[in-house]
Amino acid sequence: MSFDISIELCLKYTILCLIMFSNSAFAEDITLITADRITTKKEKSSTEVDLFTSEDIKKNSTYSLVELLSHQTDLSIISSGPSGSNSSLFLRGTDSSHVLVIIDGIVMNDPSNPNRQFDIGRLSLNNVEKVEILKGSQGLAFGSNAIGGVVVITTKKALKNIWSGENYFDYGTFKTVNAGGNIQRKFEQLNFSFGTDFMTTEGFSAANKTQNPNAENDSDQRLTLDTNMSLNLYEHNLLELKIRYVHNWADLDKGGSTGSDDPNDRQKEEELYSKIAYTKNWNSGTAQTLFMHTRTTHYRLLEVWPDNQHPENSFNTTKGENNTFSINHTNYFNEKLTQNINFDFQHEKDQSQHYNQNFSTFIYHQYELPKTIFNFGLRLDKNRIFNEHLTYKLATGYKLDSGIARLSYSTGFRAPSINQLYDLNVGNRFLDPETSSGYELSFDQSWFELFKTETSLFYTHLNNRLSYDINFRNINAGEAEILGLEQTTAFKLSSELDERLSFTFLKTRDLKRGTRLPRRPNINIKNHLIYKYSSKHLVSTELSFTGKRLDIDNNGSDVGMKSFCLTNLNYRYIMNAKNEFYFSIKNIFDSEYEEVYGYGTGGRAITMGTRYSF
Repeated sequence: MSFDISIELCLKYTILCLIMFSNSAFAEDITLITADRITTKKEKSSTEVDLFTSEDIKKNSTYSLVELLSHQTDLSIISSGPSGSNSSLFLRGTDSSHVLVIIDGIVMNDPSNPNRQFDIGRLSLNNVEKVEILKGSQGLAFGSNAIGGVVVITTKKALKNIWSGENYFDYGTFKTVNAGGNIQRKFEQLNFSFGTDFMTTEGFSAANKTQNPNAENDSDQRLTLDTNMSLNLYEHNLLELKIRYVHNWADLDKGGSTGSDDPNDRQKEEELYSKIAYTKNWNSGTAQTLFMHTRTTHYRLLEVWPDNQHPENSFNTTKGENNTFSINHTNYFNEKLTQNINFDFQHEKDQSQHYNQNFSTFIYHQYELPKTIFNFGLRLDKNRIFNEHLTYKLATGYKLDSGIARLSYSTGFRAPSINQLYDLNVGNRFLDPETSSGYELSFDQSWFELFKTETSLFYTHLNNRLSYDINFRNINAGEAEILGLEQTTAFKLSSELDERLSFTFLKTRDLKRGTRLPRRPNINIKNHLIYKYSSKHLVSTELSFTGKRLDIDNNGSDVGMKSFCLTNLNYRYIMNAKNEFYFSIKNIFDSEYEEVYGYGTGGRAITMGTRYSF
């Protein structure tokens, strides 16, 4: 079954958004390190990129990735309960398992997770310099699990030969405490950065209290340690070391329906990430070679103690380990042509010693003319289980007088996880990889220096979708289509007032079942007003509307989810160059809504805190 939406309707929505709404001024273009894995500027990249700096993180979140990304309309963040529950990211209508999360070159996704996805709800942005959202299939540069896009996070590095950093503390609803800090310094040839943070909360019940009136709150505690060191061995040579540790201890429930509350379910998680890298910058300045080894370990213990209502008793442990070895070489032949060649070897395994190996190589080119940019590349993956897979990307950009138009075609794939293949209860060793192909047309344009728009029309076709049957056994579930229109407009209303409005229309279809894909809203709108009074007061309000969508209940049946509207308020008082106070209210009007069918949400939440920079 094909889409029942016409091109005429898409154009109407585009024109309507262009002429009716306005948005805050965009940040200036900043050099990107990760887009297409070539050092380039945003206006030269064939990839649509949303970039958040450390200042954006301060303005929009209390070091929470979930809160930072919640301002975007072309993605959905779905949480099955309070902090500590699973939080999934759906980017441009694709599955949460189609998004890679990378910190300083380390893939964070857990190989022992059933879908090999990463839970973004447990990621702190303390000690983070910037966050990039690479939209659309990034299979060429990043391989499996990047059909929807990639979240690339870069941590802080020292800029001066003196100590610098910041400390913060905040307290809020559900007795939530966030505290942390980070420091950086350069010591001649050594660059050092360290951050640590701690969060604890009593939370609320993941099991919906309308169906479980006496449900207990589900608490959560998290500790993060993050350190980076880089050493200039001698001219043009750099050695880097990174270690990141996360410990999380959370109460869980069995679901959201009646009788699902359980005070005896707890989950302990430990994650350790490490990287060692050597970079050679050639004397001519026309080439760079990177050798990198990363290692990640994921440990999860699920404790279920018995009681009168829940007599079952179990202790389940899962472990995931991933080792990668990479060689990346970039040639800057001249001002027009850049070439990137990459070799990767990846080995992953779980607690049962089931494992998979993947060797990949890709070559990518960027060719720039005065008005036109061409990007094209090929990638070949050789997998232990699925043999060979070819991925490619073709893209072009045309520079306008005050903007750029982009057109791209890209393919991607997702290999089944170890759990999907070998789990004793739901595993299926005959699964095929999921594949994708997608088109994207986008325009970035400034209009008479009054406002700026970013418009994208995208289409993705999925084959061999990885899903499950009524018995929750993993299967290839046929084909699906995704069509979307994303519109963002920026306008500075005055020297003190900016407004931001974003809009995403999404049409998804499971072609085998003839239904929409679950948990994707048909429309998502966010209007953001920012008022700056003098240099000390910054007030912002956000109105967000999430449209209707489908979900799946405990019996595997489709269920309709109502649309909802939320209003948030943020305030920053910048006392001086070092001290500031912040205050926020989420869901001001205490609206009742559900993100996941049957699971609880927290209602109105208030946070206040202070930050000290030095």
